[in-house]
Amino acid sequence: MGSEKYTLLHYHFASDCITGEDNDEIAVARMLIERSIDMGGSTVQLGEMEEHVDSVLTVTDIFDRTPLHTLFEHEFRQHSQYIRYVELIIEMSARVDEKRKTSFYWNELMLQQDDRGSTPLHEMVENESIGYLVVSLVLKTCNVFGGSGCLIHPLLQRNASDNLPIHIACECDQADASGQWIEAFVGFLDSDYKVTYDTVFTGKCLRRILERFIIDHEMEFGQFWNDNNWWCGSLQQLLSSNERMDDIDWSSLRTPFDDILPKLRILLEAAAKSNMYHTHQTQEYEISLEPVHLAASVPNFPAFILQMMVLHDQSALMRTDEHGRIPLHYALVATPGNQEQDSGEDSDVVDLGYYWSTNDESRVLEQFILVDLAYWGSNDESRSLVQFILDNAPSSADIHDGDGRLPIHLAIANNRDLSSVVLPIITAYPGSISAIDPCTNLKPFLLAASNDNASLDLIFRLALLEPNLISLLVSDQQHDETTNAIDAIDAVSNEGDDPPVAAPEGNN
Repeated sequence: MGSEKYTLLHYHFASDCITGEDNDEIAVARMLIERSIDMGGSTVQLGEMEEHVDSVLTVTDIFDRTPLHTLFEHEFRQHSQYIRYVELIIEMSARVDEKRKTSFYWNELMLQQDDRGSTPLHEMVENESIGYLVVSLVLKTCNVFGGSGCLIHPLLQRNASDNLPIHIACECDQADASGQWIEAFVGFLDSDYKVTYDTVFTGKCLRRILERFIIDHEMEFGQFWNDNNWWCGSLQQLLSSNERMDDIDWSSLRTPFDDILPKLRILLEAAAKSNMYHTHQTQEYEISLEPVHLAASVPNFPAFILQMMVLHDQSALMRTDEHGRIPLHYALVATPGNQEQDSGEDSDVVDLGYYWSTNDESRVLEQFILVDLAYWGSNDESRSLVQFILDNAPSSADIHDGDGRLPIHLAIANNRDLSSVVLPIITAYPGSISAIDPCTNLKPFLLAASNDNASLDLIFRLALLEPNLISLLVSDQQHDETTNAIDAIDAVSNEGDDPPVAAPEGNN
């Protein structure tokens, strides 16, 4: 219908003037969709184009846009109207599934791409009139109606710019301080669709959150550079050049950072769930509610952002969470991940820097963005996460977790690296080398020796560092020799002896 090959449903969703009986525009949409379902399998005439469709919901215009693209694109409707339309389309999708004897027509609708590769979800995430309840309803339905016939979750469909809906969500105005908007777009991790943190979250999500943070608080960043006398270089270089975070003045960015902290927490929780799933952990993983604890539990989380989180809340390194753990405990029990990023745009994350430029004999402070983010143990941040924590909270090496284990026990039990993990812990708390593990009743040396995966180098170094090892061996040897000697004497004295004879009773 028309040069744009719109259906009546396209026009209905694009207009705020079409209403039905008693001004019920939902009734008009219901009539159009139901009639198309009843005609399912027949030919729908669209100008010179013919299509065989299950319903009008999948008929496209000249830009390959379905009626759902049009519905989610326009912003003139109220929130309650979007909810009613979504509920209607869910109902109609179920009718198509019943007719086809399938269970995934809803997801087919959400996977329809226009000529820019955008799905209805890409349109929805940019619509400021669509609230959290609508998004939550749409995405939960994607999980409910997912099935073997749907090979990809709609949230994992990229557009022509290689963007997932979550990438757009991270920079939209709807991504408010509560993080609720972003949380809706990562909720599919609770479904049967599992993806890796590296694939979805590491690059574009963090980059867009940080870019928005930088743009919105440019003046505060300028004050930050003034406060720290840092005029040439990136923030990552500043953070890495200071061994301790308390040497950095964070006051100008403390309040602005509150805006992105909830968003980071949402992404970190998703990362922890995803890493837990893909490392095939058999026990239920304890996910902390504390942001710094969460960041420490995700080995492939960029150092730059965790360092900012510690700057924001330095007491977090010594704070015990609801599971009885501090960040050091999480860093030690987390399964080490691959911190190298895939090549390409999705692995790029921002780092902020400033430099002085000369313009007409006056110095101008200019901002630049470096597409380079350091990970622990890299050239830009040579320390391990454990070394960073111990540099800023050395006494954390002497704190027991909820099971009574010290960091040294967790490090050895999880077969962590000798030079970057185990030795720094011993340096921070020398007494830990002789501390007995309450779970195995073994000292660190024996705990390592009982671990089939422990390296000989680790066992040997722990043996050398154990101050009482030689005396214990000598004491045990002397005890064994003494016991053997007593047993031998008893055996000889009892061999061939007659039973003892009772002495005769004397006369009084």
